[in-house]
Amino acid sequence: MYLQGPLLGMLTAWSQGIIGLSMFGAGVAIEMMEPRMLGLGGGAGFVVISIVISMYYARTRNRKAAGV
Repeated sequence: MYLQGPLLGMLTAWSQGIIGLSMFGAGVAIEMMEPRMLGLGGGAGFVVISIVISMYYARTRNRKAAGV
């Protein structure tokens, strides 16, 4: 496993960068809309993402059960 260290380092760097960008984006967005609407949008985003992931999981599980 020669690539484990660099791969984990790269994933950590990407995730920290995304967290920083999302904080900056939230700061900009909070200036344009009220906090409740921003929270509503964030919550709705989480719900949509969880539904999409659940549908993908169900689809791949059904494919495995069918032997495809």
